[in-house]
Amino acid sequence: MINGKKTNSKRSSRRAEHIFNRLVTEIVAGAIPSGEPMREAKMARQWGVSRTPMREAVRRVAEFGLLTLRRNRAPLVHAFTAREVAGLYKMREVLEVLALKEAWDHIPPRLIEDLRRQAEGIAQCQQDDQIDPCLDLDGNLHRAWIDHCQNPWLTQSLQRIWTYIRIFQRLMARDPELARRSFKEHCRILETLGTASPQAGVNALRTHIRRSGAAVKMVVPP
Repeated sequence: MINGKKTNSKRSSRRAEHIFNRLVTEIVAGAIPSGEPMREAKMARQWGVSRTPMREAVRRVAEFGLLTLRRNRAPLVHAFTAREVAGLYKMREVLEVLALKEAWDHIPPRLIEDLRRQAEGIAQCQQDDQIDPCLDLDGNLHRAWIDHCQNPWLTQSLQRIWTYIRIFQRLMARDPELARRSFKEHCRILETLGTASPQAGVNALRTHIRRSGAAVKMVVPP
């Protein structure tokens, strides 16, 4: 009987983990819009899951900062304010610059070449077809130093930060001018990778993060 309880507990925990990951993915992708209520019962029915693991997953997503719990009311998808964005991007700048410096001599040359080919392909696309490829390049490029910085604590911290950053990426991608500017900034960073000194890359990355943070603050509530 004890073993049966342990097995059921493990299954419930795995289901809650699966629902947690799915909820985060849905929120990041904008499928559950910012500021909107998240109907637990309705979503549980749609996903074919029971209420218990759904409640556990919702609690974890709230702890992660993507939902706001309300007493006797449906939780809200967290709507980030300009002040929160400023704090997030300030932290992002510090950590990503550090990651780039530590990863500089460890980013595989083949990866750099793959990223450059990806950027060249985007440049040849029609403007209307560039949004999704640009978002892919954005994530792939930043992961180059996040994944190769040789510091698991730094990598883990940035991976969590990037969960939020992906929400703002989608917002900025709606503006063609911002998307073009971001792509050019990524290309400038790419030009520096594989060179002897990281300083040019650090300067380009710092400029890109600051401009991105300023742009995001313009499209979120004060």
